[in-house]
Amino acid sequence: MRFALQECADVRGHANMIIADEQAKENTCVAARIYAERFPRSARRPETRVILGAVRDLSETRSFVRNNSRAEDVSVQGPVGDDEKRILQFVLENPGTSVRRLAYKLGLAKRVVYRTLRANGLLYSFQIRQLLSYDQQEKRVYFCQGFLAQYRRDASFPDKILWSGETNFTPNNILNKGHFPYREEENLQIDRCKEPSQHQWSINVWAGMVGNQVIGPHFLPPLVNATIYADFLNNHLPALLSDVPLDVRRELIFHHDGPPQCHFHRQVRDILNMRYPDRWIGRGGPITWPAQSPDLNVLHFFLWRYVEDLIKQRCNSTENEVRDAITAAFDNITPDIACRATRDIIRRADLCIRERGRYFE
Repeated sequence: MRFALQECADVRGHANMIIADEQAKENTCVAARIYAERFPRSARRPETRVILGAVRDLSETRSFVRNNSRAEDVSVQGPVGDDEKRILQFVLENPGTSVRRLAYKLGLAKRVVYRTLRANGLLYSFQIRQLLSYDQQEKRVYFCQGFLAQYRRDASFPDKILWSGETNFTPNNILNKGHFPYREEENLQIDRCKEPSQHQWSINVWAGMVGNQVIGPHFLPPLVNATIYADFLNNHLPALLSDVPLDVRRELIFHHDGPPQCHFHRQVRDILNMRYPDRWIGRGGPITWPAQSPDLNVLHFFLWRYVEDLIKQRCNSTENEVRDAITAAFDNITPDIACRATRDIIRRADLCIRERGRYFE
């Protein structure tokens, strides 16, 4: 009897959370305040992640009662022969995949996939570089909710954001692994030259993407400080944006996500506040960017990967040859490719919310 009463109370509480979330137009922070105002005597006032979980449970199970049984528990035994062949074939064709994606694509339990890979010496589990705290997850959800809310009000909103950033290419580590929160342990060697390079260089590249346009590349000095970055914003960025339509530039929302010694410097923030009042995304800006979110930044999940794929055989080339290869890689990106990449953030924001702010790749 006590269990039935507790279950009834849980169902009522979940229903009230869903109602509050609807009234808040899917903004869980506002929903938490609405819930507290409507039920001041409630013994448990849910945090934003609890409300987000209730919404997700309802969308996935069509029930207010959480089902603690996991699909992975259904398959306790190892995979049958056909499943093992499918898993190994998928890994052969997609060597950079993850256990989660592999299981989803093949319709198998993650446990089955994991056991198969381990049994065959192919443990391709992602190594998380920095685990997200609950606070970071909530900030990611909050940003994505705000992004999607703006998108629902204005379908052209994603096309007004200039996503920008820098990366560094060197011959022995041609891809800056800081782009990604996770890497495959077995595949680290693909980013390095098989033999020591005869040339030593360091190429620092700035780039941006807005709508169906790629801005750059613009080559910066190997070491960038706040003064150099501020000079870039004042004297180089306006020229780089000259081909962006005037109506887009008038409403342009500037985004950057880089080292705080440059991007968080007072001089830099003053410039952005002057050029993009209430319209820039970043640390200390009017629109806060959630830290550790490369999976939401089109430069990280698309552009740098795309460029690296086209130049990774250039480890032993000269600096000028690599610069030319980088420029050619940028020229290879068509407006259609750029548009699909920047618009993919809509899907990614939704996935981030569904995953409660956790990494979803």
